[in-house]
Amino acid sequence: MTPLRISACLLGGILLTGLAAGCASAGAQPASGHVTGKLVREGGPLGPGGKQPGERAMSGTVTFSTAGHQPITVKVGSSGTFSVPLQAGRYQVSGASPEVMEIDGGRSREVPCSQPTSAVVAAGQTATITLTCVVP
Repeated sequence: MTPLRISACLLGGILLTGLAAGCASAGAQPASGHVTGKLVREGGPLGPGGKQPGERAMSGTVTFSTAGHQPITVKVGSSGTFSVPLQAGRYQVSGASPEVMEIDGGRSREVPCSQPTSAVVAAGQTATITLTCVVP
C-alpha cells in the first residue's frame, strides 16, 4: 500500500503546483523558508560631544512564535546576526538580550526589548529582518 501512496503523491505533486502541495496529506514535511537578520541596540548613555550612540550589534535571543506551535528561540552571538530555517507561515518575532534588563524591587530579569514585529516565511525564500532594542 505504501508504494501506491508514494506514486499517487508524486503524481499529485506533478499535476498540482509542486511536490509539497501534492504530498501534504501523505505526511511529507511542510514547505520551509529561511529568516536571517540582526539584533541591534540603539540609544544609551550620551557619547563624546553629547551625541546619542548609533545602532550597535548585540548578543541575546530571538524568538519566533506562531499560533498552535511552540515558540522557536535562536541564540544570537556578539555579531548580532542570526539565521534560522522555519516552516512557511507568519511569525511574531521578538528579541531579548542580557544587555537590557528590567529591574524590579532589586531583582533583575531579561525581558523582550525589541518592539514586536512579524515576519512572513515563504517556501524556498529568505526573509530579512532587523530587531532594534531602544535603550534610554
